[in-house]
Amino acid sequence: MAIWPSALLRIDPIARDTVAVHFRKPGDFRFQPGQTIALTLPSDAPDAPALRHTFSLVSAPHEDELCIATRIRATAFKQALAQLQPGAELRFSGPYGKLTPPADESRPLVLVAGGIGITPCISMLRDAAHRNSGRPFLLLYSNRTREQAAFLDELRALAQRHPRLRLMATLTGPADSGWDGLHGRIDAAMLRQALQGLDAPLCHVTGTPAMVEEIRLRLAEAGVPDEDILDESFHGY
Repeated sequence: MAIWPSALLRIDPIARDTVAVHFRKPGDFRFQPGQTIALTLPSDAPDAPALRHTFSLVSAPHEDELCIATRIRATAFKQALAQLQPGAELRFSGPYGKLTPPADESRPLVLVAGGIGITPCISMLRDAAHRNSGRPFLLLYSNRTREQAAFLDELRALAQRHPRLRLMATLTGPADSGWDGLHGRIDAAMLRQALQGLDAPLCHVTGTPAMVEEIRLRLAEAGVPDEDILDESFHGY
């Protein structure tokens, strides 16, 4: 797999303890929405172990720069990433992964995302809106609090502009008086309600390993065949 040189453009806060990291897109780099890269940070010491982490790309293929998003945690990689300044040299490998929308757009695509698992969904939905895709999309997006819900305003704007995108956002934490979405975990009842009226949907599930396992079980209970479910677990985000 090719190694691509790049450079940091900027780091923007986008939610509580969450940042979007924008970096230069090599001119000949190509990827599909939903794919991942392995990002390597610069090292001050030649013999120091490389700081590397795999991320889903937030960017859509048509965009001029690349972007990933991550929670900032007390890990060596995350702390080093947060301290980088614009212009810092980066490198990455990829793209990797098969969590991409199929070319045949006749079947609806249901995206179920927990927390920072939203990142590959952003890439897919930006791409679909840019191409004016005819595929129906349904996004179920779960967070503990509104402040942790990265990209929620963008998703709401996309749903308003793109008539074939339906957004169902839910909070699992304490009641929020200003919240106008759903409350509670994505359970079998919520999934059955969401899937009602969709003909043979394909389902992509992204989030923590425990959340992914739970949603796969609930989708099976709702009648979705195992071969119509793809998932990606996010470790250490």
